[in-house]
Amino acid sequence: MSTKKQRIVNQPRIWSISRRTLMNQCPRAWILKYGFSKRKKFFNQHLSKIADWSTPWRLMQRALRGVIIERIDAFSKEKDWIENDLASKIRHRIIGAIKRQKAVIDFVEVRIGERSDLRNKVSSKEIDRLVEIACYRYHAVIKSKPISEILQGKIAEWYTFSRLDKTKLDGFELHISPDLAWRSGSTWHLMRFTVQGVANPGDDRRLENIAMVMWAMLKNGIPANAERYIVENLYWSRGRWKRWNERANQRLLDDAIKMIHSDMNAMVDLHDRLGIACDLSQIPLSKSKRFCQKCGHRDTCPGGEDLERAKLEQSALEMSKYSHKRKISHN
Repeated sequence: MSTKKQRIVNQPRIWSISRRTLMNQCPRAWILKYGFSKRKKFFNQHLSKIADWSTPWRLMQRALRGVIIERIDAFSKEKDWIENDLASKIRHRIIGAIKRQKAVIDFVEVRIGERSDLRNKVSSKEIDRLVEIACYRYHAVIKSKPISEILQGKIAEWYTFSRLDKTKLDGFELHISPDLAWRSGSTWHLMRFTVQGVANPGDDRRLENIAMVMWAMLKNGIPANAERYIVENLYWSRGRWKRWNERANQRLLDDAIKMIHSDMNAMVDLHDRLGIACDLSQIPLSKSKRFCQKCGHRDTCPGGEDLERAKLEQSALEMSKYSHKRKISHN
């Protein structure tokens, strides 16, 4: 296969909010997670798992979201739900996730030849604290609308969906499905749960939510008119669950599609900059040291120890390569 064909075959084709967020936070972390997918499968598997490494706090948030979805699914399928088992369910999810990360840390330590900064023992007391926080937030969300109305039977027509559902757009695969959808009169509501959010989402966040309408309009049996949808976000902020919503329209939907195209172009550009030689020096580092502190690659990434110095060194290397190319072109 020619270099050009290989480059085209390997180009990214998948869009999701999590991929978009990671790319904007740290292009290098994004390329390490998604840029090697069709190159070296065994090597990429480890890179992807390293990128999935999360702090205990983040694991608690994932466990919480998982239990909320599990509770709604149990109600939908008329399965018994034992409320007294809540703490053990959350604890099992957190401890299971911590154990699964152990293999990732072992692999990192083999690569660096020493103990990884990721290997921080999580005490039973810390796990107890995380479980307590998750239980508190769970009980609060169950009392919040629309979940309380669903469990009380006040909302008759509603459905849950997997975020892994795919929507096709111009050769791309988009993960834009809602967590929950319900009908109220002639209007459909599309909601995602965000375990940690902000009160006033920026324009990009608004458009990320609007993208759910594209998914809905391609479904059979529900409206093909953007104005018939309200997109919503149920999120935790400053000690309580809050609800953000906005009625969709065709202009907002068009803007969301433009944003997705722009993101995919940026992803393809990053992938092309990596090149067949997999030259990571061409990929920008994180914009914030705060992100580096939560990243599974911080043991092996130049920005993991000193982000600002690493950026300066990367800039100097880029200038050196540029000068070298100019000399060659003039000869």
